Amino acid sequence: MRMQAMPSSVKAQTPFKNLEISAISQKAVETGRNNALNLWVMGAPIDQVLCALVSAIESACDDLHCSIMLMNADGKSMCALVGPSLPEFFLNAIDGLDIGPSVGSCGASAYSGKPVVAADIHTHPYWEPFRELCQQANLRACWSYPILATDGKVLGTFGMYYSTVREPSEQDLELIRTEASIAALIIEKMQASEQLSQAKTALEKQVQQRNRELDKSNKQLRQALEQRYEVQQHLLEIENLASMGSMMSSLTHEVNTPIGVAVTAASHLQTQLQKSRLLFEQNQLTRSALKAFYDESAEAMLIIERNLQRSAELVSTFKQLSLDQHNQQPRTFNLSSYVCEILLSLKPKLKNYKLQFCLELDPDLEILSHPGALSQILINLIMNSAMHAFEPGQAGHISVAVQIQDNHLELRYQDDGKGMTSETLSHIFEPFFTSAKQRGGSGLGLHICKDLVEKILHGSIRCQSAPGQGCQFVVRFPLI
Repeated sequence: MRMQAMPSSVKAQTPFKNLEISAISQKAVETGRNNALNLWVMGAPIDQVLCALVSAIESACDDLHCSIMLMNADGKSMCALVGPSLPEFFLNAIDGLDIGPSVGSCGASAYSGKPVVAADIHTHPYWEPFRELCQQANLRACWSYPILATDGKVLGTFGMYYSTVREPSEQDLELIRTEASIAALIIEKMQASEQLSQAKTALEKQVQQRNRELDKSNKQLRQALEQRYEVQQHLLEIENLASMGSMMSSLTHEVNTPIGVAVTAASHLQTQLQKSRLLFEQNQLTRSALKAFYDESAEAMLIIERNLQRSAELVSTFKQLSLDQHNQQPRTFNLSSYVCEILLSLKPKLKNYKLQFCLELDPDLEILSHPGALSQILINLIMNSAMHAFEPGQAGHISVAVQIQDNHLELRYQDDGKGMTSETLSHIFEPFFTSAKQRGGSGLGLHICKDLVEKILHGSIRCQSAPGQGCQFVVRFPLI
């Protein structure tokens, strides 16, 4: 091993004795090494581990004061890590020492990465700025060896101080090299462990931060889903109110006819009653005239009763449709009659469309299900066909067929309109997707259908279509 050359002026001027390690001293050094390694394994702090290593060497050698300086993160300065027998003021003075080519033995060794020996601090040029400090600490010689990592990086320095002028023997050089190697192993592994611990802590903090962000995102997502549900419910309520308006319009139109007939019959009866009364007062009421009055009165009363009964039935029908749309409770109902009532409620909306309906329904089929959901689904499908499937003024056909299989009801709805492209077909159940905005389409009808089928009826809905081939919806759901 080559040592850094020393100027001739730094040669020892007084006799000195080379460090001799006896068997007892050698055992003490080895014991110190073992103690240091045990402390390291047990997870003791780095200064405590290295202090055990240094103290053992000091106890084995006369007039020896060791220090270990550790390179700071900036790579330009060092801190005094351990020096158990060195004066505290000396350690404080060299703490934070900048390394350089001529900064004492340790600063120069750390800078060059090579051993630096100052046999006489009083005459060595590297120690000129620190001579007074060394005199106060009674230090005369300093040998420094770099502590190197496996990749050659300087981790710090191992320094050996004496109160007399000394030059190292081969045995001294081997000792300091060995101790520097052990210190390098301990420092490198403990720094790696510390870096791993710091990385783990940083990762844990990052995970915690990500978890907080994820929790925040989940909270925002839940809020968004809740808001979406509220908006959907609000839009569904708007659709129901719109349907209610159409029903009221249909109710007015349908009820007007029987009530008008009843009013006409009542007016005719009133006229006949006045004529009979006048003949009676003039003593001109004959038997035949009285019989004719009775016959006409009976006929008029029959007409009035029949038309008022029809009006009552219409009001009851529209009332039930309205209740069903606001109440999703299941009940038993005749499916054929109910579909006819739905079509009756849509007459005002469909009066400008040339649509013909074909119903393939068993007139005696009664089911226990959710009539409100079913009415809303049919209304949305029919209005979707009216607005999208046909050009204005174009005649069209719509068929509704129902069959029962394995306690499931399958409803097939089909129109013979212009059909849809595959691109349109892939988006039809998305909210606010519509191709008829110019005609008032909201893009919610089929989305609401899908929600009602899946969430209320617990079934499924699928659509098949192609350009020019119309459109078919198949709704399938279990019967209660």
